[in-house]
Amino acid sequence: MNGRNQGFTLLEVLLAMSVLGVVVAMLSLSLSASLKVVEGTEREEDAYFQAQTALRRIGGDVAAAFSAQEGAFVGEKKDLNGQRADSLQCLTLAHLVLNPEKQQPGAAVVRYWLQPDAADARKLQLLRSDTPALPGWEKRPEGAMEPAFLLADNLRSVQFSYFDREGQEFDSWQKGVDTDTDADKEAAASTLPAAVHIILEFWIDSDQETAQTFSTRVVLPAEGKGAN
Repeated sequence: MNGRNQGFTLLEVLLAMSVLGVVVAMLSLSLSASLKVVEGTEREEDAYFQAQTALRRIGGDVAAAFSAQEGAFVGEKKDLNGQRADSLQCLTLAHLVLNPEKQQPGAAVVRYWLQPDAADARKLQLLRSDTPALPGWEKRPEGAMEPAFLLADNLRSVQFSYFDREGQEFDSWQKGVDTDTDADKEAAASTLPAAVHIILEFWIDSDQETAQTFSTRVVLPAEGKGAN
């Protein structure tokens, strides 16, 4: 009877542990890469969803814009932290009625502007306010306007550009005429741009400085609309 104990040598144990370590490391790298892909895909999906929602809302407001008086349509070129953060104000017939019992459809003053995210100043938030265009609206300070709601966040930049009837492009827009006579009211249509190009840039990974750009161009009617 052979009385020698059967077992593994120290060299065999060390070799097995080394192989196991390599396998675990490879699995960890593969799992980490898969998680990064999943996270990146989720961020891209979120950016697509927000961009679709924001572009549809802005496009609807701009397409229904009209000019009844001076300063009704104002686009300003601005920047925050070195990135474009343009603002836009327009009179529009696309007023959102969220509570039919207390609100009525009709003309509204809509404003868009951006502010830095409190948690990360590199990320911008797009805000929208919607106020019924009651008499004397243009004399009210911005603080008196209805509260704004967050339309999109995780933005790197927002840019509006404007085209006149001759096709010339502008970074900002502010035209107006007095509307005391019928002729002036007819001329007010020229205070609107012919088209507005909207560009939204969303962060995909702010640490890696990767972003995704979405854009659309909205054509305004050749003749302005007025509120009844």
